[in-house]
Amino acid sequence: MTATLSLADIARLARVQRPVVSMWRQRAVQDAPFPAPQPDGRFNARDVLSYLSATGRGNNPDPQLTSDLAVAASPATDPADRAELLALLAARAVLGTDPIADTDIEDLLDDVEALDPDDEWLFSEIEDADIDRLAPQADAIADNAYSTAEAYEELRSRTAPGGLATDLITTLADIAAALLGENGTLVDVGATASDIALALTADESRADTRMLVATASTATHDTAARTRTCLRRYRVHGRAAQITDVQGDWNLTDGSVILARIVSQDEGATAFADAMATIDELTLHMGPSTTALVIGPASHLIDELPAGQVGLRDAFLRDGLVRAAVRLPRGLLSEGGGEHLALWLMGPGDPRHLWAGDLSGIGFGESTRQQLLDDVVAAARASHHGRRAFALLHRTDTTRLLARSLPLTALDVSPTDPFPVSAADDAARMADLLRELAAPMTDPFGDVRPQATGSGSAGSSTLGDLARNRLIQVLPGHRFEPLPPGQQRMWTAETVASRRPDAVDLMTLTARHPDVALTRPGDVVFTSAGSPHAVVDAEGGSAVAEPARVLRISPTASLSARAIASAINALAPIPGKGRWRSWTVPVVTGSRSDAEEALARVDSWEDQIRTRLDLLDELRRLATRSVTSGAVSFVDTHANPRDGKASDGS
Repeated sequence: MTATLSLADIARLARVQRPVVSMWRQRAVQDAPFPAPQPDGRFNARDVLSYLSATGRGNNPDPQLTSDLAVAASPATDPADRAELLALLAARAVLGTDPIADTDIEDLLDDVEALDPDDEWLFSEIEDADIDRLAPQADAIADNAYSTAEAYEELRSRTAPGGLATDLITTLADIAAALLGENGTLVDVGATASDIALALTADESRADTRMLVATASTATHDTAARTRTCLRRYRVHGRAAQITDVQGDWNLTDGSVILARIVSQDEGATAFADAMATIDELTLHMGPSTTALVIGPASHLIDELPAGQVGLRDAFLRDGLVRAAVRLPRGLLSEGGGEHLALWLMGPGDPRHLWAGDLSGIGFGESTRQQLLDDVVAAARASHHGRRAFALLHRTDTTRLLARSLPLTALDVSPTDPFPVSAADDAARMADLLRELAAPMTDPFGDVRPQATGSGSAGSSTLGDLARNRLIQVLPGHRFEPLPPGQQRMWTAETVASRRPDAVDLMTLTARHPDVALTRPGDVVFTSAGSPHAVVDAEGGSAVAEPARVLRISPTASLSARAIASAINALAPIPGKGRWRSWTVPVVTGSRSDAEEALARVDSWEDQIRTRLDLLDELRRLATRSVTSGAVSFVDTHANPRDGKASDGS
């Protein structure tokens, strides 16, 4: 059967937006026409590869290497074939064998059976697979990836909707790692939390952590298939998780952490009851030193419920099992979307109070993620932190929530309890902030003044025209898995908007992505996701994560990087603006160096003002937290220390 691709498949293969492919069809290249469609409207994959090679179009330097993956991930591919390809990739990854096509089928089956003698996660899939037909394609996908495990994840991620966003996975893994004892067990309830567990155990110091997958003994066909897939994924990454009955004895050690994700396809009463039943089952295994992280729809875990459902959730509050409840921002599913997720931290606690926070109105940037990590871990260790200041969570009177059937994040700080702040720490930090705010700012224009020197008119062009004339080059961002923090700068779509790059570990980055291309000084990093944003990477040497892109200006072009970034940031988030080729940017008709220098001075003002605004935000947060509770007060610096009265200066 001839492999075919849709226009969307071609766009993914070429690493461009879908409308770009339509434009290619309309704007033919001489002697290299766009391939003709098949009767079903799809395109022969070989013809597409020949076209991309001949024209050099797209942002994939070698589409041939990813064509097998593109075909396998295409919606037109038989799902059964895709499942068998994943099984073959899993076998190759776990066995560490040579290409599967070069392995005798009986030998392969014997090797897999030796690894999976009870047929818990792979043997049946390999036994039923059409190995002769699919092995060459599986080998091609694996050979063109950094590792077979990476090839498995790449194909899986493209065909497994409903995953969590990378930032959320990393944050939950960091929380779990902080709570997991040295000899603690990690439990994946219902085979739903492999993303989190794998991110946690990616740290080699955690690689030997005991892992359990808890599943019901009377599982449905879909549940059993999910469990097999989950166990197989763990094995691909060298993690040998064991199966246990969700109602059996888990034999948990001190410092164990239970992970559960509530996945609901609807908002009905049955789905809610099933979610509460899953949570109830895991609470039966929690001891004094065991904690659980539950991620699920905010509609189930946080928001106001119908009268017939609220009692099921209230039972956990009355028993003091919910120690923290957080409503998370939108967009934390891998495919985006507007659903709000929520996080529960569970463990034996005080039934009178819980820590609650509503993050739905703020971004999920690096500082928010760090504050959430700190607050949730502190809430888990509530008996140890004393009067600690919380950044995002507040202490809520559970009895008031129960009495009024309120959403869990509805109440502010309970007036009957002292706000848990460290007064001395907050007072010292506010004093530092006030000193920094009172310091004068540097005037970037202090040694120059504007002067009329001509009557020239500004020029403009679209990015598409500039790219076609080779005056700019637009490079795609790289796809990264979660990386530990460090000193290497990395731009993401989110950090481009905030103009503050993330910092990741350089050694891990280069080990996992040895071929990653870094920015050059003066590159423009931009994103068209949502509102267009851009930033000039003046220093260079930064990694760029997709969907962010790099715009590199030709040394001979009459263009200003800072002017282009300014024009992109001024674009409104309206339909069509996400198509960067249509964006209009300034063309320098005067002195390029003068334009860059002037705009650099403007940016210097902005950087200082942004820093001041950040300081003000922190000061406001500390004052709201500590002054309103009476933990900190501001005293007159001219007061007489003996009588508390202001001095008259005599």
